[in-house]
Amino acid sequence: MDAQELKIKDYLLEGIVTEQFKEDKKMPSEYMLVEQFNVPRIKVRNVYNLLEKMGYIYSRQGIGRFMKHQRKQLDVVMTGDVSFTEKMMNQTAHYKSIVTKVEQVPPEHSIYSKPYVDASNTLYLIERLRFIEDEPAAIHRSYVVVENFSEIKQASNRISSMYAFYKKHGFTDFHSSFSQLEVAFPTELDRVMLGCEMLVPLVRVESDNWANDQQILLEYTEILYRTDRFSFQLLDK
Repeated sequence: MDAQELKIKDYLLEGIVTEQFKEDKKMPSEYMLVEQFNVPRIKVRNVYNLLEKMGYIYSRQGIGRFMKHQRKQLDVVMTGDVSFTEKMMNQTAHYKSIVTKVEQVPPEHSIYSKPYVDASNTLYLIERLRFIEDEPAAIHRSYVVVENFSEIKQASNRISSMYAFYKKHGFTDFHSSFSQLEVAFPTELDRVMLGCEMLVPLVRVESDNWANDQQILLEYTEILYRTDRFSFQLLDK
């Protein structure tokens, strides 16, 4: 992206952030921006294509570009003692969780190189897709230590909250010994599951989950959040 395109992008993004451009209303036409910035039409088109991939706008063939509906962001407090389901249900009545994958993790899986994961443990993956207002918003993968829950394979398809499952089995107090956050763009599989554009950033959170009283590792967790659906709060310990 050259200097002219950056100038157009900054102008349009400022209008989006300041709500100068309204949801589902038509954005400035290519012709208007060509005249305003005195640039070739291809540069305006490149900027609009970028904003569409970033998830800000959408196109209607032969009509123009329009502002996407800006959804309310839900707060995610980065703690290990409250379940994701509980955090969401405290903020919206339109939340659901669907189990998308259950399988035993093979020994060569990269998860076994993660902190506090004992290679001698058998891990079972339970993957859930989290929906907010009927739209996919997060992928949640729990790598559960099978030795602590012999019935996990039979119960896994019915689990929507791992914390509720743990509490049912006598584990009521939890903590994480570490949390690692990074920003990444979605893979092809992520885009399919989350229904997002290729340049919508995701926040990837990796952590572990321990039972406080027994000091037992319950699971290793990976969560992918759409950044256009959540805001994040980091608390000091």
